[in-house]
Amino acid sequence: MSLFVALKTAKTEEDVKDAYIAALGLKKYNKGLVDIQTEEVWFEAKEAATPPVLMFTQLLFYVRDARKKGDHIPPFLAVIDREKAAIMETAKALPIMADKTIAWPKSASQVDRSVAAQAAPYIETHFVVYKIDTHEKEFIQAVKAAIKKGELIRTPITPDNLRQVFDKWVAMIGRELDGVDESDYALLFFADIMHDGVKAAMSNLPARLLHEGDKPLFLLNGNTYELGSDRGYRNFWAIYHRPPEEAYRHYLLERRDSLLPLDERSFKGAYYTPLHVVDKAYDLLAETLGKNWQDKYLVWDMCCGVGNLEVKHSNHRNIFMSTLDKADVDVMTASRTCVAATKFQYDYLNDDITDTGEIDYSLTNKLPPELRQAIMDAKAGKPGAKKILVLMNPPYGEASSSESVVSTGKHKPKIASNQIRDFMQSQDWGYASRELFVQFLVRIQRELPNATIAMFSTLKYVNAPNFEKFREHWKAQYLGGFVVHSKAFDGLNGNFPIGFLVWDASVPEPIGSITTKVLDKDGDCLGDKLFFNIPPSRYLNLWIQRIKPNAQNIPLKNAVHPQNNHAKVTSWVAEAIGYLWCNSNDMQQANQTALLSSVFSAGNGFYVTRDNLWQAAVVFAVRMVIPHTWINHNDQFLQPSEPLTEEFKADCLTYMLFSGKNLSAGANDLEWNDRKWSLVNHFIPFSEDEVGASGRFESNSMSSYLAGLTLSTEAQSVMDEGKKLWRRYHNMQFEKSIRDEYKLNRPDVGWYQIRKALEANDDNEAIDLAPFKEAYDTLSGKLRPQVYELGFLKA
Repeated sequence: MSLFVALKTAKTEEDVKDAYIAALGLKKYNKGLVDIQTEEVWFEAKEAATPPVLMFTQLLFYVRDARKKGDHIPPFLAVIDREKAAIMETAKALPIMADKTIAWPKSASQVDRSVAAQAAPYIETHFVVYKIDTHEKEFIQAVKAAIKKGELIRTPITPDNLRQVFDKWVAMIGRELDGVDESDYALLFFADIMHDGVKAAMSNLPARLLHEGDKPLFLLNGNTYELGSDRGYRNFWAIYHRPPEEAYRHYLLERRDSLLPLDERSFKGAYYTPLHVVDKAYDLLAETLGKNWQDKYLVWDMCCGVGNLEVKHSNHRNIFMSTLDKADVDVMTASRTCVAATKFQYDYLNDDITDTGEIDYSLTNKLPPELRQAIMDAKAGKPGAKKILVLMNPPYGEASSSESVVSTGKHKPKIASNQIRDFMQSQDWGYASRELFVQFLVRIQRELPNATIAMFSTLKYVNAPNFEKFREHWKAQYLGGFVVHSKAFDGLNGNFPIGFLVWDASVPEPIGSITTKVLDKDGDCLGDKLFFNIPPSRYLNLWIQRIKPNAQNIPLKNAVHPQNNHAKVTSWVAEAIGYLWCNSNDMQQANQTALLSSVFSAGNGFYVTRDNLWQAAVVFAVRMVIPHTWINHNDQFLQPSEPLTEEFKADCLTYMLFSGKNLSAGANDLEWNDRKWSLVNHFIPFSEDEVGASGRFESNSMSSYLAGLTLSTEAQSVMDEGKKLWRRYHNMQFEKSIRDEYKLNRPDVGWYQIRKALEANDDNEAIDLAPFKEAYDTLSGKLRPQVYELGFLKA
């Protein structure tokens, strides 16, 4: 979990302290009068946002006291709250100790704003403030470097972070320069970074940095620009080091055309990737591919849209950008997006592909000669050839009809058939041949077998069962990645992870388990997540043996209503006592689980018999007890890897019998296929006498089955509270509208009918469901960790 996320959920000052301790990895520390005390740094902490000057002054009270006693004083002081942090060298503040005019109070808690105002002249120019939402990483690096090296280390400006540093410079400094055209920010930025605060590190720049006293002035085209406030300026240059290393200076100046101010609105549209997510992608690429990757790799984005995935790159001359729509190229040209990049129209799934799936650039002659030569050199392993990085956010969607929805939610015509899909079908790539982003991967494999691939996409190709054949053909070494909430992207419905994964295609390793960082929709890190590629033979949906049907029964669309139009399944097994609908095998479909007293009309389930009842209960509970989240969306249910205890089986059965998705029912006169049908409920856990029923239950199989089990305390509690509700139902009179709605026309009604009838009658006779819900929640809480412990899901 990131520090920013931890602080958002902090409720007390202790929570704030613990969040910083975890983020900084502090091992040896004490909590006392000094909130967090280590050998190297003392921290003053506040739960609420507090002025840094006030917190530092309170901290200096303890420094002053320690000096008097001759105790150890740390080389650094830091102050922290839920919004920001600041650090300074203790020595810079020590001159305050000689000022006898400052009236220090008797305790640190009495240090107020008046005392802080006296201390401010001594310290306010010496500490560095980091806003955690924008500079969390820089703060953590600064503190760790201070502890390790004994000095405050500013973050250097390099080719890899140039774009990010520029964006922060605009926010903290550029916006304070009144009257400056945004197109001139880059010139002023370079004047600023190519200066050490005393003299310019490079001459003949279009803009100049001057100083009037201790205030910076910018000169451009004969105009002088002053800062409205220099607070951001001082803080920015307390975080970053200037000038850049001499080896980088000319290189950085050549990247000036990459630093146009960015407006998120100008990128809305096809394949749009939010800029804060692009930032995270570039951070990952720097971490994965190493220092100066932007200079070492040629980048090709073959579905660039209007280019927002490339604008964070600092060397546009190394970028090739192609897109299906010529209009996108025109938009990028008009908006001066990545001016120095090579941009061209190209239909990557059709152009230059022969009928046999080979690549022949002479078919269209669209591919730029420089890119064509780079591809040839890379394939041949030519010495000195630049590596090729495929960087893309391809469309997501199945090309299964003449029009299919892609990542923007819009329809794109004529994507159902293309040359790559035809090739994949001829080579038996299976279901994956319908998936657009996978089609890109297939051509890349044939065209750029040694490339590095960094791609935004869903996680289907990593672990979805329909993509097993794809994974047999496509192999690459996983280098790193993150997943981000789909809500970060406009136009995507649902809650699921979008992965940004980096692969080395030159190393053909089978996809196994991969570890990713998890980012929320704002880009804040929540922790790590493992994704597993597991053979479908181990999936839970193969655990219960299929039974061949030998009869027919009424198809249902819910508990007591028949499906009268186009029922897919009407077959039945004569000895069956119910039907377990459990559609698909992953968490995203887990809620499509229900127990019914006849066949579910859409199928996708199992016939429940007395022999497989315990397995059906386990499958039901395992699928339902773990809440679906966007993070576990793609997780597959597995057959158990550990022996199942009788207590676990009984707990699962109890969970199923009292679940809201237990739709078993008893009802007469259901009309289907020109005749009337009855439902017999085999899932009543009590006898007629136990619940005061008015008539005989046609089946007592469940109460007899339960009589042979030993229930856990948690399961028995659910059974006891459930019996009270069952008795309440059988001792209640219901209006005709309720009786008709839920088919209450025989004694052996099911849990679904009982719950719904009691809720519908609540205006006449209120029912307290809280004791039952508490008992059921306790049982659910007991089962959840066992789902992972027994191997039904991998954590």
